[in-house]
Amino acid sequence: MNTLDDRELARLAANGNMAAIESLYRRHYPLLLSFGIKYYADREFVRDCIQDLYVKIISRSNSLRQVEYVRSWLLVSLKNIMFDRLKVLRPYTPLDELPFTNIDAELTSFTRAEGLDDEELRTRREMVEAFAALSGQQRMAIYLHFVKGMSHREVAAFLDINVQSSKNLLFRALSKMRRSMLPALLAAIAAIG
Repeated sequence: MNTLDDRELARLAANGNMAAIESLYRRHYPLLLSFGIKYYADREFVRDCIQDLYVKIISRSNSLRQVEYVRSWLLVSLKNIMFDRLKVLRPYTPLDELPFTNIDAELTSFTRAEGLDDEELRTRREMVEAFAALSGQQRMAIYLHFVKGMSHREVAAFLDINVQSSKNLLFRALSKMRRSMLPALLAAIAAIG
């Protein structure tokens, strides 16, 4: 099963093949967990939602029959399960106001492990601030494409937009980040000269 791609596994899983479902679970569990934690930091809650997702897959395996982008489908399904459960836990919080990602915590752990100097840390901090200034959909697109390595087609499928819109969204997000980081970059260049 490890040699099959996601679409082949999904088709086998749609026919009730438990080995294919298990292979999808093992292959995508880390992605689902890290993605889920971006919405809600309680690991146990996210793990329960992932379990609910796979129970849904097992009980309604034919739902995978027409899936073209498996990772996107899994992420959307997990997000929907999480939002449904969060509606019960937080009935007065609009779900679209939940922050998508806390990249700051990930960045801090990476920078500590890398042993970056003060200048590099400052640059990373500015990048985090520029990232935080993006819309939720822009942050999501950057996270899925650059951090999780999803293709433009997969990002488009997740965001329910066409591929060109996905590319445009990423381009605008990166342009916005560059513009917001430009003053700090010019100040650093002036300090050197």
